[in-house]
Amino acid sequence: MTRLGLPLHHIPRCTYVYLTDKLSGSGKDPMMLHCEDLVRFYPVVKRLLVALTIFLAALTVALGDLKPVDSSAPVLQYFAPVQMAPRPGHEDAPNLTFDQRKPLLTITSVRQLIPTRDGRGITIALTEKDKKRYAEVTRQFKGRLLICVAASDVISVGVVTSPTENGMIEFSDSHDTGHIAKFLRRRFRI
Repeated sequence: MTRLGLPLHHIPRCTYVYLTDKLSGSGKDPMMLHCEDLVRFYPVVKRLLVALTIFLAALTVALGDLKPVDSSAPVLQYFAPVQMAPRPGHEDAPNLTFDQRKPLLTITSVRQLIPTRDGRGITIALTEKDKKRYAEVTRQFKGRLLICVAASDVISVGVVTSPTENGMIEFSDSHDTGHIAKFLRRRFRI
């Protein structure tokens, strides 16, 4: 039986909804909403939910980037190699340096850090801005050397075999960048 004294199967769907103010104890009569009232509120509620979703998505984008816990220094920097004169006794070794004042790309935060299955390597997902710039740099340096600097004593030199458009960079022993992976895991406390 319902409050109206009718069996539940005799009440048409969405005829009445009773709203009472029991918490305030105001003693007001219950308010009735008809189905037409509920239908009228649907577009308003729908717009509010869409606005809330957009707001939360924007908040996630703005605050979702990961930054190292230890300092405000860049996560990684990429440089063009500069050939220098061979040092005595090292004529057969590549003699490269880079201009620290002219980075091709400076990464200050990342979207995501993904440890490899063996726990020794790491893959970073770049932010949208860095993803686009990294794709440009790898297209420009295809088949050429590129220098990656994580810290003054953590440097890697490698040949860009193909442009990287997806914004994912893997550091592992199999890519001869295990020392950078170890440094990033320590820096992000993974």
